[in-house]
Amino acid sequence: MENDNILQEIDKSKFGVLFQVHREINELSALETATKLDLEETDIVDIENGEAIITPDIVKKASILFKTDFISLLSSSSSVNHFENVYSSPINSNFHTYKSTDEKQSEAILLLIDNVTSMNKRIAELFEQKTS
Repeated sequence: MENDNILQEIDKSKFGVLFQVHREINELSALETATKLDLEETDIVDIENGEAIITPDIVKKASILFKTDFISLLSSSSSVNHFENVYSSPINSNFHTYKSTDEKQSEAILLLIDNVTSMNKRIAELFEQKTS
């Protein structure tokens, strides 16, 4: 299938970071996520570590579970590097323990901005392909 070829070109580690971010924003454990996606918990760990084969079924089910569009899960925008830097930062524990009154709302707004930016970039790429 042509779609499978596209998924083979995905940067698995960036997909894994976005997958983990979406899972954590939705306050789901790896086990809960695995159960809802009909996978094993080790599969979720492999996805988040960039070691799993990403299938169209995983992308579809994850986008439904995380209540997001599949493009945001497949995006390789620069914000992924931001998330990677935050998770690997020596001040990571401070990041997760800091609580603002609207932390979840702030995360949702940042994710929305990232999704819109990614979508606009993809639309521009598709438009360029059509006009070429």
